[in-house]
Amino acid sequence: MTLITVEYHGVHSAGPEEFSCVLLRWAEQNRILPIWISQVAAAELEARDAGFSPRRPSTVELLSDTLTRLTPGVSAINITSAFEGTFIGSIIFTDGEELDARASDAIALSRLLELDIHVDEDVLTQNSFFASDEDLTQYFGVDFGGEFEDEKEVAEAISASGDAQADADFSQLMESLGFSESELFGHGEEPEEKKEEEADDGDDSQDKKA
Repeated sequence: MTLITVEYHGVHSAGPEEFSCVLLRWAEQNRILPIWISQVAAAELEARDAGFSPRRPSTVELLSDTLTRLTPGVSAINITSAFEGTFIGSIIFTDGEELDARASDAIALSRLLELDIHVDEDVLTQNSFFASDEDLTQYFGVDFGGEFEDEKEVAEAISASGDAQADADFSQLMESLGFSESELFGHGEEPEEKKEEEADDGDDSQDKKA
């Protein structure tokens, strides 16, 4: 298993149903991995990111305190698998032991313990998507500063998965959640076939007038 360190970029709402998701960024490929979470988990993460803490410990805070006191310590937080949009997290202890966790709990724990989040490369490849800096700023208010300087780099990032079936599976997942990539990130140029058809129609009209 090859693990990739990803960047955490907060909780956001997306799609017509306003589903909550955590945005994780694969910086080297400029690809985004959305982790869909419950409204409750989203509210807790947003509050923690804003610097607020409950009067009494939350479930994740209790888990963090328990692991800190009763175990050798946590060394890593990983996301190791995904099935139909559900991601599985893994808490790795310094003695090599491992504990499965919901992705939302694993992410919240990483924030509390100030640990990086690592994602299996296959999971990233199959479930992440490319989005331009402009799209991310417009739809999520996230600014990555524009790291791609030429069209070739952008083209390589768009096809970074190299797996057409994986891209198709991801598109199907997005549609099952109520929106597609084209709806979320805008529509591209018209297909060449459509442009050619319109051009042919124009030629026919000119011939009829003549």
